[in-house]
Amino acid sequence: MLRCLIPVIALLAGCANECQELCNNMADWAETTCDKTFSKEDVNDCLATYSNDNVSETQLADCAEYNERIDKLWSCGELDSYFE
Repeated sequence: MLRCLIPVIALLAGCANECQELCNNMADWAETTCDKTFSKEDVNDCLATYSNDNVSETQLADCAEYNERIDKLWSCGELDSYFE
């Protein structure tokens, strides 16, 4: 049974585009670095906003770059507006 699930999990892990990965990475960074937690609803809204139908190749390239530099582009203080 487990051997059957491994390929499915591998396929699902690769389904998010660069901007959706940024949604998840930003939420993880906020929690681990800033002790702030985005709600599951907020993360899901972000994922829906950046679905493949809603993003351009330019946006995907920008998100890929931002994913590499989250901690250099944002500070914990900048996240406070999301938690008011």
